[in-house]
Amino acid sequence: MYGGSKEKALFLIRIQEKREKMCLFGKLYGLNSPKTIQCSQELDTLLNEYYQLFQNTKNKYSVPTHRITVTNSYVRQYSLPYAK
Repeated sequence: MYGGSKEKALFLIRIQEKREKMCLFGKLYGLNSPKTIQCSQELDTLLNEYYQLFQNTKNKYSVPTHRITVTNSYVRQYSLPYAK
């Protein structure tokens, strides 16, 4: 079902849209807002699904990348300005 490049690209678009929505909510309502937290949890779910569907199909003998490592590298590259 999954694994094709088109499905992977569509999944990545969904993740990026959710990430942008979460950033917008963080700027509008604050980082501790229930709306921002809910959106963050939905993004976490999408990211977990992505890694289960696409990352595990590469090589069954490869060492899995821990999600915290991926998240930290993303935060270092694309750190968000502080919300006011």
